[in-house]
Amino acid sequence: MEFDTCSRASALAKLFEGWNYQRKTETVPLEASCGRITAEDLRSRLTLPLVRSSGGDGIAVRSADFEAALPALPDTSAWRAGLNYVRADTGDDFDDRFDAVIMIEEVAFNQQGGFSLTPGLKVPRGLNVRGRGDLVAEGELLIQGGLPLRPCDMGVLAMGGLTEVPVVTKPIAAFIPTGAELTPPGTIPRRGQTIDSNSVMIRQMLLEMGAEPLSFPIVKDNRGAIQSALEEALDKADLVILNGGSSKGAEDFVAPLLAEKGQVICHGVSAVPGRPMCLALIDNKPVINLPGPMLAAYFGADWCVRAVVCRALGIPVPRRQTVKAALTNGGELPRRLPENFEFLCRVSLSRTGGAGKPRNPGEACDGCEACDGCEAYDGCEAYDTYEASLILPSRIGGKRAVGFTPAQYILHGSTIPGPEIEVELTRGAEYI
Repeated sequence: MEFDTCSRASALAKLFEGWNYQRKTETVPLEASCGRITAEDLRSRLTLPLVRSSGGDGIAVRSADFEAALPALPDTSAWRAGLNYVRADTGDDFDDRFDAVIMIEEVAFNQQGGFSLTPGLKVPRGLNVRGRGDLVAEGELLIQGGLPLRPCDMGVLAMGGLTEVPVVTKPIAAFIPTGAELTPPGTIPRRGQTIDSNSVMIRQMLLEMGAEPLSFPIVKDNRGAIQSALEEALDKADLVILNGGSSKGAEDFVAPLLAEKGQVICHGVSAVPGRPMCLALIDNKPVINLPGPMLAAYFGADWCVRAVVCRALGIPVPRRQTVKAALTNGGELPRRLPENFEFLCRVSLSRTGGAGKPRNPGEACDGCEACDGCEAYDGCEAYDTYEASLILPSRIGGKRAVGFTPAQYILHGSTIPGPEIEVELTRGAEYI
C-alpha cells in the first residue's frame, strides 16, 4: 500500500464526511459535571430572592420616616432596633415593615442603640433592596447547551436549583499499543526493548480532550493478535486508536488490516513527523493508526484525535494562545521532504533579553503581551522542556525549503528573509 498525500485538513474532512456519529446524552450529579458539555439549554427552577433581600450589609428602615423629615434627616439618635429599624446583611430578608436599606458605612451607632447618619443622605423607597427574582428567576437561561461547564457555571446552576445536569456522553476512545519492542512503564527494558510511553501520554491527552479512555495492554506484532484487539475495541469503544505498525515495514500489519475490515480514508498525511498515519472507518467508527515514535504519536493525537473527540462532543477544537517569536537557532528541514508538506516541531521559548525567571508560587504573570517577541529555538528532536509548537512549510514562493536561520529561510538555490514567526503555546505564557 503506497502512502497518500492528504493534507491534515483534507484527511479530517474526508473522515467527517463519511462518519455519522449519533451523539448520546446522560444525566450526572452537579458535583460531577465540571468540564462536561451541556446537552441542552439549562434554565433556573427557582426564583431568588423569593420576596426581596438586602443588597448589602446595613440597616433596614422605613423610607416614609425619611420622607416625612425632608429636607432634613430624621432624628435617629433614640431609634431602637426592632422598632425603628432592623439589621439587614447582604442577602438577608427582613421585616415587611421596612422598605429601604442604608449601608452600614453610612451609620454611626451610639451607646444607647441609636445612631447618626451621613449628612445629606437620601433614603428613597427600595434603596439597596433586591426585588423578587433579582438574582435569578424561574425559567431564566443559566447556560446554553453545547458549552463546557466551569466551576462558576456550576455555582449558577446550584443557585437555580439544579442538582443534576444533562450532558453529552463522553466518547469512549480505545488505545491499543502495538510492537514487539514495547515493554510496560515501570519495567527495566532489555536490549531491543523500549518503554511504552505513548500509552501514558495518549491516555492523559484523551482525558484532557473530554473522552473516556479505554487502555489496552501491549499487543505484539502479530496480525491475529492485532485483529483480535481491534475487534474487541470496536465492540466496546466509539473510536479506536492503534499505535504503531502504520508504515510499510515487515511487521506493519495495521493498514492492510484496516483496509480489509472497513474503508481506509487515507494512509499517509502530508505532515512530518507522522506521515504514515492511517485513518479508516469500520462499522461507522473512526479508527486512527498513529505512528509509533513519540513525537509522531503526539502530533497525530493533537491535531487528529482531538478533532475527532471534539466532533463527537459537538464542540469546536480549542484554540491555543499564539505569540510572535524570533528564531535564535537555525536548522534543517527533513531531507527529501515532499512538496506541500508541513514540518511540525516543538520549540522552547524565552522572553526577549534572556530566559524567563521562575516565578514565585501564586505570583501573577506580568501580562501575556510581554510574550510578543519571544525567542524560539529548534527543539524538534528533543523530548526536554518545550513551550510551543511551530509549523514550517516545505515550499515557499514556489521553491523548496531546505532549512532556516534566525534571519532567513534557506531555499533550494536561494534564500529569502525569514517571515515573522507565530508559535502556538502548549504551556501557559506565565511559565515562559
